[in-house]
Amino acid sequence: MRFIGFDEVAALFRGKKVAIVGSGPGCLDNEPGVVDSHDVVVRVNNWKTGVAQGERCDVAYAFWGTSIKKSAGELMTAGVTLCMCKLPDSQPIESEWHRRTGKLAGIDYRYIYRNRAGWWPCDVFVPDDARFLAKFDLLGKHQPTTGFAAILDVLACEPRSCFLTGFDFFASKVHNVNEPWREKNTDDPIRHRPDLESAWVKANAHFFTFDMRLSELMEKE
Repeated sequence: MRFIGFDEVAALFRGKKVAIVGSGPGCLDNEPGVVDSHDVVVRVNNWKTGVAQGERCDVAYAFWGTSIKKSAGELMTAGVTLCMCKLPDSQPIESEWHRRTGKLAGIDYRYIYRNRAGWWPCDVFVPDDARFLAKFDLLGKHQPTTGFAAILDVLACEPRSCFLTGFDFFASKVHNVNEPWREKNTDDPIRHRPDLESAWVKANAHFFTFDMRLSELMEKE
């Protein structure tokens, strides 16, 4: 296991056909073999495999907090060769709301790397503050969702193509493929803004191909 820099990560994606599989139900509509036909398959957070969403996972992209339940053994069995992290090993932002409400895990991410010391089953990429804050600033000082962070990081690696599946920016109110999702902490000043993420993807749609549900969503907006 090694901690690697972004240049080494970029070399793994550059010029490749990449599929990024999010946690929405749209990944269930793919034809068998479509996802796994890509050169690199990236899966997000507590990903699930299957006939439509594919079986391969080359890169596991997550925020790696306590709600990420994948074991090191599961990643090894799945063939994961790189773990990519959304969050830096630091406290890159300040928020009075998080301090007042006792939700410091929302701004100080060092606990993740303390908890996973010695855990990683393969090479790991951890972003520095600047790379994380670029995403945060892009969304007007809002925390990117893990899926959107994965999209931005992969796109920065200059892939040949990028197929997005399992993304609906929570319009379906479903995550982890088939589990109910509800918005939390709506008073959090840096909360997720999937509406802004969706608008960004639509404005940059020329970089991507989409699954059926995401194509329909992009056409409606």
